[in-house]
Amino acid sequence: MKPYKILHIIGGGEIGGAEQHVLTLLNGLDRSRFTPHLLCLTHGPFAALARESDIPSRTLPMHFPIDLSPLPNLIRWARKKEINLIHTHGSRANLLGRLSAKWLGIPSLTTVHSSLAHDYLSAWSAHIALRIDRLTLPLTSGIITVSEYLAKEVAARGGRNLETIYNGQAPIVFANPSASRQQFRLQWGIPADALVLGTIGRLHPTKGHTTLIKAAAHLHLQFPTLHLLIIGDGPQRSDLELELKQSGIPYTLTGYLPRAYETLPAMDLFVLPSVSEGMGLVLLEAMQAGVPIVASAVGGIPEVVRAGKDGLLVPPGDVAAFSTACSKLINNPDLAKSLVLSGLSRWPRFSIDSMVRETEQVYTRLLDKKYLAC
Repeated sequence: MKPYKILHIIGGGEIGGAEQHVLTLLNGLDRSRFTPHLLCLTHGPFAALARESDIPSRTLPMHFPIDLSPLPNLIRWARKKEINLIHTHGSRANLLGRLSAKWLGIPSLTTVHSSLAHDYLSAWSAHIALRIDRLTLPLTSGIITVSEYLAKEVAARGGRNLETIYNGQAPIVFANPSASRQQFRLQWGIPADALVLGTIGRLHPTKGHTTLIKAAAHLHLQFPTLHLLIIGDGPQRSDLELELKQSGIPYTLTGYLPRAYETLPAMDLFVLPSVSEGMGLVLLEAMQAGVPIVASAVGGIPEVVRAGKDGLLVPPGDVAAFSTACSKLINNPDLAKSLVLSGLSRWPRFSIDSMVRETEQVYTRLLDKKYLAC
């Protein structure tokens, strides 16, 4: 029997958590059973990155959120490639992918990586995205969410045939953490004796960087050697740079780094102050690096980091709570070590193999249902 052809559709204008998830999944699929294809809806680095992994990729740009002009080309291309199932990631992909699958008479599957209500820079954009998602949800054959929190959110707006499959994390080898720590600090001009609070993520309001900057400014009064390290890029960069300059605290803003996890040994604390978070895959990287974690008790984060066991969790946006939690770990090395040891035993529960195999099982169910009915 020929392998089923699976088309993944995603924005692809940047490389964030969803793009990393898709690339990991495409690379992990059993090629004897499934042949992956990728379609990006924005010109960017992701399609080229996928092609480096021998994944057939194409870009059909959408020029605005409800732009349907790529739809005819998408349908013709999918028909030519004899696509058997369309797997969508993100609101634009959901719109085009669900409509295309309906027209072609093939199953469509959606993975929900984050909360739509918090994915946009304006409330109006979020409102439009939610309205469109509700309209096309009935066209979806199945929905995967990356946390139980997201499953409840999607069910509340009418989602059906839901299944939670946690993102998988590959083992990371830190051959010489001390040398990496020294090298990165030297590269970015961070003093060797600095107390580094770090975070990794898109520079977007949903990631809560403003809360982190305010908490760091407060902590700097107590810990004069504090240095704030922010890894990532995004639409909020210029605003955050201005806020960092006005705060008066020492900081490093690196921009996007393709192997951002390599910076983790340079950090003394990893802080994830998100306002909304589907799962928080970067937390599993911080666990592997042995960096103590302080994070928001929001979204899927408590499903990854058990409060008081693998890290300290505080209410999102609560500057005082973040300051107190960070101070607690800085002043209590034994507690920090306990959280690190727990995290090191925790992260392997979120394996790539489990994520890929469980997703393949969903493909098989949907495709069997389709072709057995024919």
